[in-house]
Amino acid sequence: MTRTSLGALGLLLVLTLANTLAFVDRQVISLLVDPIRATIGASDIEMGLLQGLAFALLFAVFGLPAGRLVDTQNRKIILAGGVIVWSVATIACGMMGSFAGLFIARVFVGVGEATLAPAAYSMIADRFDKRALGRALSVYQSGIYLGSGIAFIGGGELYRRAQISGTFDSPLLGELNAWQQVFVAVGLPGFIAVALIALIKDPPRKSRAAPPALSEVFGYVRKHLTAYGWLTLGMAAFGSLGYGLNAWAPAAAERTFDLTPAIVGRGLGIAVLIGSLTGIITGGLLADYLSAKRGGYMRLVLLMIAGILITPIALFAANTPSAALALAATGVLFFLAAMPFSAGVAALQAITPSAMRGQISALYYATALVLAIIVGPALPPIVSTVFLSGEQSIGMALALTMAGLGLFGVLCLGFAIPGYRLASDDVDGMEMPLQPALSGE
Repeated sequence: MTRTSLGALGLLLVLTLANTLAFVDRQVISLLVDPIRATIGASDIEMGLLQGLAFALLFAVFGLPAGRLVDTQNRKIILAGGVIVWSVATIACGMMGSFAGLFIARVFVGVGEATLAPAAYSMIADRFDKRALGRALSVYQSGIYLGSGIAFIGGGELYRRAQISGTFDSPLLGELNAWQQVFVAVGLPGFIAVALIALIKDPPRKSRAAPPALSEVFGYVRKHLTAYGWLTLGMAAFGSLGYGLNAWAPAAAERTFDLTPAIVGRGLGIAVLIGSLTGIITGGLLADYLSAKRGGYMRLVLLMIAGILITPIALFAANTPSAALALAATGVLFFLAAMPFSAGVAALQAITPSAMRGQISALYYATALVLAIIVGPALPPIVSTVFLSGEQSIGMALALTMAGLGLFGVLCLGFAIPGYRLASDDVDGMEMPLQPALSGE
């Protein structure tokens, strides 16, 4: 293996680690919904706001300037700063004993994580060519599910041990109950990621042109609004169902089958690690294969098929009386919900000029992902409270929202295909000749 290929793989692994830790810090709250509720007296709707709106509130605002900095400055410095912010904020979650305090701390978790995707997408797209882009992004995006799995399994075990040991009294942080100790423990490893980020190199940019002005970026998006607009809406729908599944599957399992957070964490953690990791890698590989054979728009067709399959499986998971069958169906849902996070992200990068990737990735995150982060965790408790029988119906509410969002995403991606094909042809004519995969250029 060459020195440059080792450098490329090292970059990819460090970025994947950062993404993994980001999702541990973002996701662990979903396993602790009922213990947190018992301490701060929050409703399910308020817990949905903590998981979604609080995180997304400034995520979009800081994502846009972060994207601009990514296109003009050293990307690893921007990324390291973001990791520090979200790690400190996660630790701060463990120091809070009220809804308002948790809300503010979660806001700053979102602020720090706003730097991650624009920097990582841009660095990976400059290090790997289009033939390997789906595979490289699927490895990076696997951090979402490694992080979620670790949050479920590790968070459940940390919570169990903290319950046994009781309240922890720290001279710096004060008295911490079991769920507060979990937040502190999962926030600390972020500083290891910062040290590793310092060791990697910011890859040379494929585009030698000066970074375009924001007006030029918006002009390019307007030119291909059919592609970007419908793709963004479709990915917002798929992202919402994925975030909703991660946010409420633990509470649904605990309430439906009367299970503890530790048991649920182990079961869902295994389902995430098997289902989601398989889904995201499969999505990347199939997207690369189909796009090479039939054209880049086949990435969207692949996601449409996944969206159609979600409805019957989600309804089965919510109606089966067997915890084992529900877990198996949930694993399939994790598989299908993971595919957009490789195939969909590769579809976005493939129609975006290299010099604009940081800013357009930030715009994408400010719309599709922010909508997903807000809507996904918030919608199931609203459906269960308003239309169903309250807290015990959260599993059926989750299934219904996933089904509706999946079908809406299918329609959006279908509308995106004509414009996507035009945008793909346009960007191919703008870019410099591509370097081989794993090249240092």
